[in-house]
Amino acid sequence: MRILLEQGIRVHYEPAREAAAQAGIRVTGDRVFPDRRLIDDLVKQTRAEGTGEQWEPEEETEPTLRLTVPMYCEFIHDLQTDDVLPITQGSLIEATKFVDTMDPRRVAGSAPGVPHDVPGELQRLKQYHISAQYSRHGWRPNVEESSPRALPFLFEMAEALGHQPGYLTIYVISPLSLSRHSFEAVNSVRGKLESVGVSNMLSVGGTAPVRPADALALAAAEAMGATIVVGEHVKLPVSWGVRVCPFDPRTMAMSLGGPEEILFQRASDEVNAWYHGWAPGPPSGMVHSQAKLPDPQAAAERMCQMTFAAICGTRHFSGAGALSLDEVFSPEQLVIDCEIRDHVQRMIGGADFGCDVEACAADVAAGIEGGFLGLESTAHLYRQIYWLPNLFERRRFTGWQEAGRPRLREFEVPADVKGELDAVYARAERDLA
Repeated sequence: MRILLEQGIRVHYEPAREAAAQAGIRVTGDRVFPDRRLIDDLVKQTRAEGTGEQWEPEEETEPTLRLTVPMYCEFIHDLQTDDVLPITQGSLIEATKFVDTMDPRRVAGSAPGVPHDVPGELQRLKQYHISAQYSRHGWRPNVEESSPRALPFLFEMAEALGHQPGYLTIYVISPLSLSRHSFEAVNSVRGKLESVGVSNMLSVGGTAPVRPADALALAAAEAMGATIVVGEHVKLPVSWGVRVCPFDPRTMAMSLGGPEEILFQRASDEVNAWYHGWAPGPPSGMVHSQAKLPDPQAAAERMCQMTFAAICGTRHFSGAGALSLDEVFSPEQLVIDCEIRDHVQRMIGGADFGCDVEACAADVAAGIEGGFLGLESTAHLYRQIYWLPNLFERRRFTGWQEAGRPRLREFEVPADVKGELDAVYARAERDLA
């Protein structure tokens, strides 16, 4: 409350400041100062719209964990050269087809990034164009702020595919600032919108105070201030939420993937739940790493995040295959993420410790004489009791030596996936050459 009353929110768009002034809100220069009544009313309205219900875990006979590939990457990890290269139309088509072949492995996603061999304003449009053609999950666009000139075309493409977005997410520029670009993007499609969302991603110690609680206070202040200003301008329902992220002052970059991300995200979830009148549910399920290539850092950070969230009840994880936060898409990492997901799923599935006395006595008697490995019960049940990894090494040292000492990176792509990749590449080579 004090932050908004004393600092206001900077609005870099005169028509929005004029709309606020006409609504009786104090405007001084480029800053808008919502009063106490408006802030209280927004909190009361937000809490009233919440369900007030406690989160209850779904009843499940066996937990099913799913992965989603993000759409924000700028670069791609080339498996042939082990280099990280800017995404092109050709490499994006290959990546999209690869992601699509992972659907049977409970991976959803479409084009994982934007191509750099088309002009900037066309990049999101080309991404959607490729998604719609090469992915079963690519018909619904992820609509966020984009070029105000390109956004109407994105909506037209969605409508051509039978999908009306009706919603646009805009981000506050922390601390306490709304850009002209945000309003121009909303204005470009305002007639097609039913509501608008406001969000932020403050860096604790970077774009916000270093004490986490203070950063959350600033996040709430700027989200509520932005909601009030945007609502007066667009005259549409505005939803909002807060998020604070870890930051490393030594590198001047967000340090997502570290232990603080879990702590800060959990705190953000609880603050959002309080403002919206519901009990916090499981963590949001974002899987991040600042590692630039598939390596021990990426594996450790992603395993930690997925394990914690799955134990807390999360069943859907986003960020699969993305590295350097969400700048690099790595097909290799996506395959490893599936292995991590399967490992975690087996762990949270628990074990059956029920005992049939007669069967136990019979197996012990037979096993003492001829060994337990050859028993019918072992052959019948071991796949139900044990998770059998596709990539992780389980052989004894001598067996690993005899196999040529393979490394984890030397995995074999499944035959059906390889055939699909070969066919896609042959077409791309023919068309692009």
